[in-house]
Amino acid sequence: MERTQGPRRDVVANRARIVEAATTMLRECGLNVDMRAIAKEAGVGVGTLYRHFPTRQDLVHEVTGTDLAGLATSGLPPDQPAIDALRAFFTTALMPLVRNRAAVDLLANAEPSGADLQRCLAHLTGVGHHAVERSRTDHTLADDITATDIAYQFLGLVRILQLLPHPDTADIEHYVELALRALRRCS
Repeated sequence: MERTQGPRRDVVANRARIVEAATTMLRECGLNVDMRAIAKEAGVGVGTLYRHFPTRQDLVHEVTGTDLAGLATSGLPPDQPAIDALRAFFTTALMPLVRNRAAVDLLANAEPSGADLQRCLAHLTGVGHHAVERSRTDHTLADDITATDIAYQFLGLVRILQLLPHPDTADIEHYVELALRALRRCS
């Protein structure tokens, strides 16, 4: 009887330490963290790090993938006017990014053709479509606002987060309100 063996325990432990160190360092410092510093923090050699994650992008995706997936599954809260639903969506989606500089860097600096950015843009545009549809009955968004406008407004907020040295809840609420002024129907 043949027995299939999984990875050795030390290999699994090394990978877990690398992911833990990378998660902490990338979230705190952003994408410019040196891979050698991550290996050192994890207590492994650089070669071990690269055996588990052949490219920086592989490691970044491992660390930020869950956060970006969470963003891509969030949507507008029901039963609110479009402008209020966008306020809630923007604020809720931005809050976790305050603690994840790597995800912010990834979204703010991504190549326009990058897969992560394209997935987020597609989702954000979908959220925008729902807001525009909702506004057809509640008339809270300006008539010329498109779903794409809403998607890029969110990405603009992400860029603002990237530029702020230590953003907090009050910063997010302030900049969300400024962004919503551009989307709101004038009375």
